[in-house]
Amino acid sequence: MPTVAPARSPLAARLWLGWTLLWAALVSLVQVGPNLAALALWPTARTFWRWLRVWSRLVLGGAGIRVRAEGAAASGPVVYVANHQSMLDIPVLTLAIGAPFVFVARAGLGRVPVVGAILRHSRCVLIDRRAPGGAEAGLAEAAERLAAGEAVLFFPEGTRSYGAGLGAFYPGAFRLAERAGVPVVPVAVDGAWRLVNEHQRTARPGRVRVRVGRPIPSRPGEGAGALAERAHDQVARLLDR
Repeated sequence: MPTVAPARSPLAARLWLGWTLLWAALVSLVQVGPNLAALALWPTARTFWRWLRVWSRLVLGGAGIRVRAEGAAASGPVVYVANHQSMLDIPVLTLAIGAPFVFVARAGLGRVPVVGAILRHSRCVLIDRRAPGGAEAGLAEAAERLAAGEAVLFFPEGTRSYGAGLGAFYPGAFRLAERAGVPVVPVAVDGAWRLVNEHQRTARPGRVRVRVGRPIPSRPGEGAGALAERAHDQVARLLDR
């Protein structure tokens, strides 16, 4: 089970969230210039991943959050699919998955100060679901990443759960995997919502566990819906371990 610091008063938990957000902003401001320059010179998934791992270590370390990873990262182009518990998931997954990948996320993240600039200039894919054809355009861009030999990561629930439950998976990531002929890799984030919960506006130190499962190849004629169900079952099992 994930470890969590002893219960704090509501005021202390809110103050710790404030500190965590302030620390993340300070780290981002220090790093943004050098890393935009690096991405301009070497616009690859590896450049982005290396920057984000440094950023993640600093941010999580300052917040008193540790990551325990189980399972090996896949090699080559794959589609990672992970449950989404809180805003903590991005730095946690970046440290837990030991091979370069880029995020496929909602376009709104590109408007976040400082971090959004990095995402827009990286190999990440920002999908605007509100725009006509935005979802398909985003999947086409993600397919280009896979064709270039890069891995991508989706949060197929489509939103944060702010709890231990696992929502239904949308089919987009699985249509992409089928079309590209690459496996899906299930990933479970366990305990992030207890440590940073922006819905409750609380935070506390502790440890998050991330379990990376075995690649799931698609079956001939299976369909994205069936593949999504198999991946959902695997993520649920990883959460129950």
